[in-house]
Amino acid sequence: MSVLQILTLVIVVLTVLYPLAERSAEDLAGLIVISAKTYTELSPEKRPAFLESLRADNGVEISAQLDRTIKHTHGHIYGWLLSQALSKRLGKPVPVDVLGGAVRTFWVPVNISGQTIWVHFDRGRLASSLPIAMIFVLVFSTLALVVLTMILVRRVLKPLDVISTALQSSLKAPLPSLPPSGAYEFQNILDIFAELRTRLQAMINHQSLLLTGISHDLRSPLARLRMAWELLPENTPRHLHDGMLQDIERMDALLAQSLDLGRGMAAKVADFDLMVLLQEVGADFERAGGRWHAQLPRRYAFRGDREALRRLLSNLLDNAIRYGGGEVRVEFRKMANQVLIRLCDAGPGIPEIEMEKVFELFIRLDDARGHGEGSGLGLAIARQLAEAQGMRLRLMNGAGGGLCAELSWPV
Repeated sequence: MSVLQILTLVIVVLTVLYPLAERSAEDLAGLIVISAKTYTELSPEKRPAFLESLRADNGVEISAQLDRTIKHTHGHIYGWLLSQALSKRLGKPVPVDVLGGAVRTFWVPVNISGQTIWVHFDRGRLASSLPIAMIFVLVFSTLALVVLTMILVRRVLKPLDVISTALQSSLKAPLPSLPPSGAYEFQNILDIFAELRTRLQAMINHQSLLLTGISHDLRSPLARLRMAWELLPENTPRHLHDGMLQDIERMDALLAQSLDLGRGMAAKVADFDLMVLLQEVGADFERAGGRWHAQLPRRYAFRGDREALRRLLSNLLDNAIRYGGGEVRVEFRKMANQVLIRLCDAGPGIPEIEMEKVFELFIRLDDARGHGEGSGLGLAIARQLAEAQGMRLRLMNGAGGGLCAELSWPV
């Protein structure tokens, strides 16, 4: 911007201000020469009236000699231009003195018929001041550039804000429309994102279908294994008998979780009361031996997949039973732009560096949480179920200990 300002200033000075000042100096030089010649040709009786008229009409005065009592000051660019114009007219160098005092004045010696006449005028006589004009041009160009830059930045940032919102939204959220006056490159970005989102959604659906199909197909051989276990001879060693049952039950639980993971994106949206669902989940948690502490509002209307949200909350509460001491404190908060549900257990918590890692498939932190059971799918399924309904699930260690699972969504 600074380079553009300097370039603009130079162009304006060279093409506008300097030619105007040069033209003004030539006109004033002609007036000075004509006035000096007229003054010398007039009789002494007519000179006072001529001087008065010259002063009143043109702001120019004539004296017989230079006022030596006033000190000289530094030069002036207009004085240099005037000196050049007078030298051309008179055919010899003509200096222009700039004198100080209350008001700076320009003094020009004009030699007419061997007689030197001093023509002088103050700075106010100039039609314009070149430095002031330069400052005005600089300020005006700066303001114009600032306004233009703000307009251009606004036109660029508005589409980027729309694209940023689209990138942060869920895969099922409708894409926003860009301003019609924006650059076509932004629309191309949004179109490419829409195509990538469609491909990603198709890939997720295919993977979910594949995972669901595999988990479903494995149920049949698992059922045959259970039937074979029931037909084991009575003299089968007890540890082998019980070990096979534990393996079958673990495989059955793993397949059930895999089916949940595969069905996570297939949301069935409907309206229901979220508080009723929380009370039902809390009752199931207490029947499983947990301690449920909740202060909830009487009602809260919610639109989403009721069964998916039940599975989500159940997975979180299963972790509380396994790792969190079997006690959960539930907090429900409705704020200006979002609603959140926070479930905090009484367990040891997990390291901050592992907060996101536990959401990966088949990741278990049993050493940190003090337990050896689980498949490592519970939290992964919970997050997938949350994202499918436009929610955000994150973990944090509680201020007084324990691990808190926070489920939030915008309103």
